[in-house]
Amino acid sequence: MRLRLVLSVVLLTASTPAVAETWKPVPGESDTYVDIDSMKVDQQTGLVIVRSASGKPGGAGYAEWLDKEPIIVSALDCKGDAYKDLGLDFGGDAALPDGWRKRRTQSGLKFGVGGAATLACKQREALPKVALP
Repeated sequence: MRLRLVLSVVLLTASTPAVAETWKPVPGESDTYVDIDSMKVDQQTGLVIVRSASGKPGGAGYAEWLDKEPIIVSALDCKGDAYKDLGLDFGGDAALPDGWRKRRTQSGLKFGVGGAATLACKQREALPKVALP
C-alpha cells in the first residue's frame, strides 16, 4: 500500500507542469517582487500581464517563500495609464481567470499596481507577445 501511495505521488508530481518563476525585487519597494518569467504581452489586447507579491523569498519558487502575501495578477495598459485587476493567485499556478479581458479597467496604473507596473511597462517592448486564452 505504501509503495502505491509513493508511486501515485511521484506520478502526480511528474504530470503537473512546473511554472518557471524568477522573482526580482521591485526598485524602490522593500518587500515587493515581480515574477519576470510570467511577464508577457497579450497579442489580442496589447496588455502586459504581471504577477507581483510581497514577502521574503526563501527559495526559487513562490511556494518556498518563508513569508508571503498572495500573488496579485494584473493586466496593464501602459500607454493608457490603466490596469485590470485579475485577482489573487494563492497557489502560484499563474493561470489567468476566465473572461479576464472583460474585467473593468481602472485608471491610475502606478497607484493601483505600484512599482511593479513601472518595471513591467519599462520592459514592455522586450517582452514576448503571446496568444493568451
